[in-house]
Amino acid sequence: MSQPTATRVRVHPVWARVLAVFWTSMSLSIAAVAISSDLIGRPLWWADEERWSTLLRYSLGLAFLMPSIASTVLSLLRGPAVHWSAWVVSIELTVLALVDRHDSPGSAVVLAALAAAAILAGVAALSARVHE
Repeated sequence: MSQPTATRVRVHPVWARVLAVFWTSMSLSIAAVAISSDLIGRPLWWADEERWSTLLRYSLGLAFLMPSIASTVLSLLRGPAVHWSAWVVSIELTVLALVDRHDSPGSAVVLAALAAAAILAGVAALSARVHE
């Protein structure tokens, strides 16, 4: 009798690279939205220099960028849970868009579009899994 071999579920190598590029672009996009909304005078609530000190603004910015950075690392490691991190990022961006819808509506629309893109990346990561 032969023993069944255990298979590991991982993201396909090509899709892992595509997702890593996507998550790097997502991190840069979130930062670009925060910077551009501040430049036009309608900053996001966590990037408002009149409301928060510099250290706290950078801490909040890093806290909101960490999930997409973690998704980049998970993609490069071909982790089987990349789709979960994608959905965490999409929930985070949806909440940020809802909070900013009155103070900075243009940025909120862009954040909502990024949240939709994160959901689609989660679907892509889920369908890109292979058994090894």
